[in-house]
Amino acid sequence: MLSRVFAYSIPSYLLPIDAAMAAEAASFDAQALLTLGINLGVIAFAIGTAIVCLRATKRARKQEANAASEAERYALSESTLETVLAAEPQALLTLSETGEPELLVSNLPASFGVPREPERLLNFAGWLDAASSAELESAMQALSERGEAFNLMLHTRRDKYVEVDGRTAGRSLVLKVRNIAGQRLELAELSVRHKALEEQVASLRALLDAEATKGERSLAESKASMETHFRSFDRLATAFAVFDAGQRLAHYNQAYVDLWQLDAEWLATHPRDGEILDRLRQARRLEERADYQDWKRNWLSAAGTDKQVEDRWHLPDGRTLHVIADADGEGGVTYLYGNVTEQIALESRYNALIQVQRETLDTLRDGVAVFAPDGRLRLYNQAFADIWRLSSSQLDEQPHVDDVIEWCRTLYDASEEWERTKAAVTAIVAERRPYESQFDRPDGSVIACAALPLPDGGTLLTYSDVSDTKRVERALIEKNEALEAADRLKSEFVSHVSYELRTPLNSMLGFAQMLAEPAFGPLGDRQREYVDDILSSGTTLRAIVDDILDLATIDAGTLELKLTPVNVRDLIEAARQGVEERLKQDDVRLEIEVAPSVDEFVADASRVTQILYNLLSNAIGFSTAGEVVKLACAREGAMIAFTVEDQGVGIPEDYQHAVFDRFESRAHGSRHRGAGLGLSIVKSLAEAHGGTVRLVSAAGKGTQVRVLLPVKQGATPEEAEPDLPRYRVNRAG
Repeated sequence: MLSRVFAYSIPSYLLPIDAAMAAEAASFDAQALLTLGINLGVIAFAIGTAIVCLRATKRARKQEANAASEAERYALSESTLETVLAAEPQALLTLSETGEPELLVSNLPASFGVPREPERLLNFAGWLDAASSAELESAMQALSERGEAFNLMLHTRRDKYVEVDGRTAGRSLVLKVRNIAGQRLELAELSVRHKALEEQVASLRALLDAEATKGERSLAESKASMETHFRSFDRLATAFAVFDAGQRLAHYNQAYVDLWQLDAEWLATHPRDGEILDRLRQARRLEERADYQDWKRNWLSAAGTDKQVEDRWHLPDGRTLHVIADADGEGGVTYLYGNVTEQIALESRYNALIQVQRETLDTLRDGVAVFAPDGRLRLYNQAFADIWRLSSSQLDEQPHVDDVIEWCRTLYDASEEWERTKAAVTAIVAERRPYESQFDRPDGSVIACAALPLPDGGTLLTYSDVSDTKRVERALIEKNEALEAADRLKSEFVSHVSYELRTPLNSMLGFAQMLAEPAFGPLGDRQREYVDDILSSGTTLRAIVDDILDLATIDAGTLELKLTPVNVRDLIEAARQGVEERLKQDDVRLEIEVAPSVDEFVADASRVTQILYNLLSNAIGFSTAGEVVKLACAREGAMIAFTVEDQGVGIPEDYQHAVFDRFESRAHGSRHRGAGLGLSIVKSLAEAHGGTVRLVSAAGKGTQVRVLLPVKQGATPEEAEPDLPRYRVNRAG
């Protein structure tokens, strides 16, 4: 009888046997059995409810995994910028109210000649050329007395250009020296050249003015003095020519001759201004003009007007000249010819680069704004204007960051956020750091902000509308919390119901076994059939309850293995005794083969016995009368291999991946019936020991299941020879 297999699990105190109870048991009739059947049906209903809850949990866990994956993807997309730009080479000096200097940072290359000591750094004449030193001394004086900030491009004694920025910070003065590179270096060099040109023009004007005031002196003295002065201009790189009141060439320098490639002997004849223009046009050194005569007449009309006229001439050889005609009131005129070809090309490349940057930014979905070191908006894209609802006409004027902040306050008025933004753009600190923030606007939008310092001293601000992402994230968080709460309720419910079911179930099985014993009186055939059904169903139900409790313990992570050295043959014998009645009932023969090298290994004896019992029960259930079930045990490297093999109907290949899932039970034409928890528990217990389960089966050819367990805890399944496919079970079901 199957009831005898589980008789050992009924405590002896539940079976008090005496004469009174024997007399009472004799009085049981069919009505008592019906009452027991009804109670058993209620219990079966509760168990069914628990199974439904477990299946719901399986689906919830799968949804939870999908939700977690989606949340991670959205979290990664929020990160728009992860790179921190390296600090630019610079020297940062502060002067306190007492005049004590403190050098905060100095990492400029030694080739620049910028001192690394504060006292030597303040000695501007020691590392700057004379003009730059005087300019910086004057700016520092204005900063100290009136708080006037400055930004200068200066030239060092080692022929390097640096940018010097001075500002006030509270009661202290801050002086920042940094390297100039790329386009800013080219602009600095052009600025120096332009400044030199202006100085030359100013010197020439001053000279001409001085000469005009000496008109009362003798002609010879005036001419000698003029010749002396003009000889000094021969060394200038800028071409110039002076024409007298009769529009004849009076003075010129060598750069003028080289520019126009004119014959010096012919120039010595003092040709008229118009004659020189005609010769240049004939030699194709002036740009072609359809109305040349009108242009020539207008250009020569400037003489004697006491005005200054500027124009750009585009020569046929590709050069561009910036021509300045400075006429005096007596009819004379002085021409200065500056070659601005490189400057125009640089401006063109710079404008093209800015346009490319702007077009690139306009393709971004995130709002981008680039502020120059002086705090003015240099670049922006349409997304930035859309996020803050600003017009292009406002932003095209290159407003200061203060103005932009005031416009943005209409949508989000948070002083702390805007103060941090302003500091990121305009603050002068030893080390500029990026920052990220996120805030909710009153209109319901969620904006993610990031500020990154740029190598040239500017600042990049990005704004992203992450409203949809945050709503999805919050919904996922709420859903995850609800799933966790449901999982806790499920675990508590399953644990409580299972424990509550075991007590009355054991009592019912005990009473049913007493009824089946001859000592309590004979039973009719129908009554015997009812008692046998109660014992069979109750035993099955108790096994399901035990399996559910085991799964609940595994899911909760509270399964504790009692690891001790165990004898393999003792474990196999215990499992054999557990299925002995099934073998007799189903007429199935069990063959056991244990390798001589197998003796002991470290494991939880009761759990390994449970593994073997479940595997043997499945093999017997899928076998027909007269077939053989084999149980083998052998050593494979650092693992112990338990192999259970049957000759039953086998498992189709398309179903093999699901055999270890919970509540997966298919008969495949056999007599086997169950809740589908046995193999799932085998998989979980094997993994808890650090092992694996492997399965080989084919329809109509039987099934082989191999469990690999480590001989010593800490060994891995990979240390054994892999020869069979492995299947991993989803813990959620």
